[in-house]
Amino acid sequence: MLNAILKTFNQFFEPAFWRVLLKSLLISGVLLGLCLWVGLEMVGSLPQTGYGWLDWIIEKISPVGAFLMAFILYPALASVVMGLFLDDIAKAVETRYYLDDRPGVPVGVRTSFVSALKLGLTMLVVNLVALPFYILFLFFPLLSLALFYLINGYLLNKEYFELIAQRHGDEALHKALRKKHGGRLFVGGCAIAFLFTLPFLNLTAPLLATGLMVHIFKDINQRASQ
Repeated sequence: MLNAILKTFNQFFEPAFWRVLLKSLLISGVLLGLCLWVGLEMVGSLPQTGYGWLDWIIEKISPVGAFLMAFILYPALASVVMGLFLDDIAKAVETRYYLDDRPGVPVGVRTSFVSALKLGLTMLVVNLVALPFYILFLFFPLLSLALFYLINGYLLNKEYFELIAQRHGDEALHKALRKKHGGRLFVGGCAIAFLFTLPFLNLTAPLLATGLMVHIFKDINQRASQ
């Protein structure tokens, strides 16, 4: 896992990544601003309770609530960005590190975007269902983060692996591999979820996550063929 992470960051400054990164940063930046705006609007629309002390508490924690909403919404929306650039990033990684392997077949922007959109919607719904628990754990930030990583680590590892696997066919084999290496993929998913929580780096998370999952996918495939 550490080797896959290092390889991903090592390629971060290569031209093939930067060309996609500039486009991704623009879209991700707009999405992050949208998430913050939605969070502020949702918090600002909370009705008065009529209890002065409770209204005072709500007013004081409103900024925290807005950032919490953005925190929850952004990974789901940003994952859709990955669908636009999946083939470009996967090809760059395969060209740099796996020239001797059979190259993946591009799935096309439409197919990868639809799959990424499904992932984004799933993440959005699941995280909104978990919102009461996030709020409950506001005073215990480590518990809130742990819950976020557990939920999104599972969702991200499953969908990112399947998106990368689409480029290499044999769906039955890849489902069996995902089941066999579920623990390792879950750790990879948690690493991806962690990227989404780091300021500034979260703008590049969809690209880094795609590169990381390519390395994990390749390693799992190589082990299976031995």
